[in-house]
Amino acid sequence: MQVVLSAPDITCDHCIATIRTMVDATEGARFLDGDPETRRFTVEVASGGVLDALAVRLEAEGYPLGEVGTPHGAGHDDHHPALTADWRPASYRIEATPVGANVNYDCYCGCDAGFALDRSLSDPATESCCCGNQILVGPGAAGRIVSKLDAPEAFRVDVQSVAMPWGQPMEVALAIPRVD
Repeated sequence: MQVVLSAPDITCDHCIATIRTMVDATEGARFLDGDPETRRFTVEVASGGVLDALAVRLEAEGYPLGEVGTPHGAGHDDHHPALTADWRPASYRIEATPVGANVNYDCYCGCDAGFALDRSLSDPATESCCCGNQILVGPGAAGRIVSKLDAPEAFRVDVQSVAMPWGQPMEVALAIPRVD
């Protein structure tokens, strides 16, 4: 899988070259490109475990991974608005797990709903809330969730990007029942 990562301590092309050397020396990882201005680089990794090992090596070399962009989640509150035609989660809360991450949100129904991302699964099933919301997290989540819905016309899909604990941006697609 391709992963875009960010290291806040990248300052120049030499930093990118050092990261390239470390990535390419890690079994199951390959450096694809990097940009010192954005402090981001792209790698291809065979698994989430390889990504975790790479993160440890980079931190030891002085390039700890940071967040790419600003994750949704800032300004979280406990207000649960009623379902309206334009309701969407105010934010997502991301928590690392041994196999990936939990991506949770406060639903309009009052539930703490979400998705348990397992990085070893290439095409996970959607997860749902008691109110009928369906959620899917991962690359291409918006298109994939529509293909998994029994009646896609009965839902509208809200798509947001969140930063995973390992720095990768990830698409969150939430299929919300339409209100008339």
